[in-house]
Amino acid sequence: MGVLILAVASPLEEERIRYVKSSLDMLSDRLRDRPGVEAVELATSLSEVREALERVGGRVDAAAVVVLSGGTDRMIYETVRRLGKPVLVYAQPLHNSLASVREAVAALRSEGLDVKVDYGDLKEAPDRLEDFVSAVNAYSRLRGSRVGLVGRPEPWLLIRRDSGLVRDRLGVELVEVDWNEMLEEARAVDGAEVSGVVDKLYSMFGRVEVPRGDLEKAVRLYLAMKRLAEKYGLDAMAVEARDMLREELRDWGPYLGVALISDDGVTADYEVDVDAIITKLIFTLISGRQSFMANITRIDTSENTLVFSHCTIPPSMIDTKSSVLTTYFETDKTVAIKGKMPEGIKVTFARIGGSRLDKIMIGTGEIINGFLDDPSLCRTQALVRVNGNPLKTLEYTLGNHTILAYGDLSRKLEYFAWIAGLETLRIS
Repeated sequence: MGVLILAVASPLEEERIRYVKSSLDMLSDRLRDRPGVEAVELATSLSEVREALERVGGRVDAAAVVVLSGGTDRMIYETVRRLGKPVLVYAQPLHNSLASVREAVAALRSEGLDVKVDYGDLKEAPDRLEDFVSAVNAYSRLRGSRVGLVGRPEPWLLIRRDSGLVRDRLGVELVEVDWNEMLEEARAVDGAEVSGVVDKLYSMFGRVEVPRGDLEKAVRLYLAMKRLAEKYGLDAMAVEARDMLREELRDWGPYLGVALISDDGVTADYEVDVDAIITKLIFTLISGRQSFMANITRIDTSENTLVFSHCTIPPSMIDTKSSVLTTYFETDKTVAIKGKMPEGIKVTFARIGGSRLDKIMIGTGEIINGFLDDPSLCRTQALVRVNGNPLKTLEYTLGNHTILAYGDLSRKLEYFAWIAGLETLRIS
């Protein structure tokens, strides 16, 4: 399954043949072999549209119609009506493309059919269509994914999710795993395997401020998480931080473990926040990279900044030689990560939520300080200048934990939101 890229043009006249051919060649060269692209086709008549849909319509999850000229109104209209799946219509400034798009989209919407529209130069089309393809593929892969809940949501998390709603809305299966099963697995891990990982961590991080014994326990939990992920076929996992509540478990924190297993390909974090871990999984699926789950702990409207902080982060996101393995903020026990994040890098932050899992908050910005080293906040801290009013993160809040990822992924997320039926709350 994938996306059909369908270029449409009115019946070709001699002077336009070269333009259409070069446009199609450019699209094919850039997109044909991209993961998730099922086919790149050209149609210059209604019959060719129908033939293309008959050939590949059953094999695609969505389509992108690139409108190369005017006189294509009915071809656009027919594609959307016949396919019955998400369709992005891309208009560009040449040969009356925009005129046909406006007419076709208006007709479709007047009939209650939803369609997404984008506009830009033809040379911009491949990059924008790649964003759409990424979003389609992420949504397709999200449906059927399995998210492990190891333990119970912490008592301070007030938003609880019914597994049936999560399955119905997003196709995600929540798998409940007993926290004690993880602890038993951790205690049973072979000591030599633990020592090997611990030695790697000593060489990886610039400073280690915790005893080796505590580091060994944290690594045992990490290896136990790996076994549970394999046992239950998990794509992601949210792990209860039981050590915060139980004095006798203070040396058994999951903060290092969820960071390490994330970089192994199982998106994970601590605190059993269902909406947050699903948002993290969406970021992974849409970008192929890991992300940082954080509290938004400060807002400065004079500088348009937010502070994001939490006690762990995937090592792939930080300069480990400038980072520290230290204790967990709330208990001053176990092992957490004080990570140095890069400065001057664009970021996207988001969270899904709403009463029916029907909203997503999306914002963008730039890290201007990736290592605040503030002793009053969780260990990993980043100061981000926001593209917009940072107070809107309060107005649009869908819950505390907010996910931050590198790069401007906002267009991909907006496409994803449209496909998934989520209302976008944009920080601007």
